[in-house]
Amino acid sequence: MPASTAPDALRIAQDVRWLADDAREGRRAGSAGEEAAASWLAQRLEALGLEPAGSEGFLQPFEVPLPVRDGGGSRLTVTEGDMIQELDGVVAPVEASGDAAAEPEAEKAPAKELVPLFCSAGGAAEGKLVFAGYGISSEDVARDDYAGLDVKGAVVVLVRGTPPDGLLPVRAPEPEASGAETPANPHGAAPVPTSSWGGLGSVFNKVMEAKRRGAAAVVIAQHPGKEEPMLRFEEGGSAEARIPALHVSADLAEQVLPGFERRVGELDAGTLPSAMAWTERTARVTADVVREKGTARNVLGRIPGRERGHGRTIVIGAHFDHLGRGGPGSLAPGEQGEIHNGADDNASGTATVIEIARVLAAGPPPAADVVIALWSGEELGLLGSEFWARQPTFPLEEVRANLNLDMVGRANNGKLSVLGAGTAQPFAGWLAEAGPAATLDLDVSLSGQGVGGSDHQTFLKREIPALHFFSGLHSDYHRPSDDYERFEPEGARRVVELALALVADIQGAPELAWVPPAKDAAEAPRGGFKTRFGSIPDYAFDGEGMRLDGTSPGGPAEKAGLVRGDVIVGVGDQKIDGLGDFMYALNTHKPGDVVRVRFVRDGVEETCQVTLESNQVE
Repeated sequence: MPASTAPDALRIAQDVRWLADDAREGRRAGSAGEEAAASWLAQRLEALGLEPAGSEGFLQPFEVPLPVRDGGGSRLTVTEGDMIQELDGVVAPVEASGDAAAEPEAEKAPAKELVPLFCSAGGAAEGKLVFAGYGISSEDVARDDYAGLDVKGAVVVLVRGTPPDGLLPVRAPEPEASGAETPANPHGAAPVPTSSWGGLGSVFNKVMEAKRRGAAAVVIAQHPGKEEPMLRFEEGGSAEARIPALHVSADLAEQVLPGFERRVGELDAGTLPSAMAWTERTARVTADVVREKGTARNVLGRIPGRERGHGRTIVIGAHFDHLGRGGPGSLAPGEQGEIHNGADDNASGTATVIEIARVLAAGPPPAADVVIALWSGEELGLLGSEFWARQPTFPLEEVRANLNLDMVGRANNGKLSVLGAGTAQPFAGWLAEAGPAATLDLDVSLSGQGVGGSDHQTFLKREIPALHFFSGLHSDYHRPSDDYERFEPEGARRVVELALALVADIQGAPELAWVPPAKDAAEAPRGGFKTRFGSIPDYAFDGEGMRLDGTSPGGPAEKAGLVRGDVIVGVGDQKIDGLGDFMYALNTHKPGDVVRVRFVRDGVEETCQVTLESNQVE
């Protein structure tokens, strides 16, 4: 290969350094740092001589949700007869004294004893006050804090956390084996306590359980006997309950419901909540939660081939967005607010794709067009590639295959995972030759699934063969420590050689037919849910309900007749306002349960029965 068109590790490293610089502030989709990166990438593609392939030159703008934020105006108004109590939870700062050492303490911002919960909707709701203890209702632990309580239209007050483990029920022991060497215990085995409360104490579970029972709003209070800091708004995650929800201190809860501390003590002694408490009090919950939209940008350029169209175009892509300053995707909860530079995820893939573009543009024209696609919004749910696939800037019928590079920055050891090899029959053979030629030891998977999701899945859903390159997880993943200094440019250079060989193979073949992945490779089990519905959510949908972007082959949803575009609005007795409701409803059922699903198709509400399956490998 001539020197002028040989892949260069130094150039890749320089591009990673620019993308992963603190000045880009983590390239969160919709942020100023991401906008600067998109503009820079467009200029790079133009300088390399590519043709614009976006909707606005090299760019394709689209809408994304901005980070949810606390607007600072949340409050709680309590009314009883003529008494009206306004609570905003702001504790005045300590006044400065003559002691110089006390001055820094006096400059601190006022403490907050009332904050909106991460899952809260923005808005206000009013209703009677009902105390529902820990808000746990589960047959698994033989506890129902809602027994005898009517919370429909109420503001439900709950205690954070879980009851003492001593209140867990006991379960029957496993029968002892009997035999000549180990005689059975004639008195039977002792009862065994249930091991834990599991996820029943999670904030989101508490809010959703109250919502399922008709609550208008939820207030979760600190346990008066536990010394733990108040939850910060950004600590909770990304799930949305779509009702107002606040978090308050134990002291504030005592003002809202006099006797709160005493009642929690009774709860911890084994007494369940009483329906007779505080029946004359009402409350208005105002949650100042700001959910806004912003603009992100895909960057697309075309390298003209000797043949235009005719279904031979290859899309070579990588996402260039990352996590900004943390947020729900961060795996460093103690470092929220710190810049997550994403050198490997995915400045490495982006810079490697730029080098692929440079080599292709500098050499003889490829056999057919090659489109370079640098996606944004991947970290928010493949939003950029999905937007393009729904509003393509050239016909999807032209696309023969997709090569996706996501985290290829740790391949100096010569090891690289390649997913999706089963989506076209020749892929495995081509990889067997191209890997050693690029001095890469390939771990080839027939499945298109792996750790997390990436933009190749946008193509697989549309039955377009795709390969996904990935050099592996590491301790810096989704943490501020994923910095340029740990990027391995020589390994990325080898990935360029691999991709160039595959471009020649793919475009040189007479055809490349789609092959559906085998059922056992189509969906990897995911942690956190014991049941499997077999659906692919449309993360870009923000209407009422949960819209399907597809179903897993052979999964429960597909068997029930659900298809892409259906909007699920109910599961059992649970109304589905959004993805958060669906997640909660799924986790309240067990494998084998048959649930009635209400969905809207073409404007008409219909129903079907879905038999849930196990999400565990047995």
